[in-house]
Amino acid sequence: MQLSFPIAEPDAEVRLQHLYDRLSERFGFGSARVRVSPRKLTGGEIVYGKPHRITISGHMSAAAQEETLRHEAAHAWAHRIEGARAAHGPLFRSLARQLGARGGPAPETDALRRFRDARARVVYRCAGCRRLFRRFRPFRGLRECLACLRAGRPARLSRVRPVPEG
Repeated sequence: MQLSFPIAEPDAEVRLQHLYDRLSERFGFGSARVRVSPRKLTGGEIVYGKPHRITISGHMSAAAQEETLRHEAAHAWAHRIEGARAAHGPLFRSLARQLGARGGPAPETDALRRFRDARARVVYRCAGCRRLFRRFRPFRGLRECLACLRAGRPARLSRVRPVPEG
């Protein structure tokens, strides 16, 4: 059956607010106002309050926006249980998995990634996987790549000089 008029898809803000409301109702972690930002240097952010305010960049794909919303919703849930000290700790990671967020940090825009990489003054390379770790400040003491450590490969991070491109 073909409709005689097109049905518009809901805009990102309405879609994300609806998703947050469904998650909040199911898991009981409180209300939030979801806003889509036109800024390129915003990935996702939550400001705690009554209601919480969640901001997500409009410069990400719909899937990345949804992933970011689930990440921020996990922060709201962890905040309800442990307060602001929950951060990205074990409780947060467990709750994020329950909400369907993948492990690791929330998605970010390409502009945010380039900005952060450009500001990184210290770069380390893993001896096992050769991955680069860009930092604003040097680590204190010995650091290891967790993925390589778990896989049984050499995991020591060595400082790279000068800062490599890419």
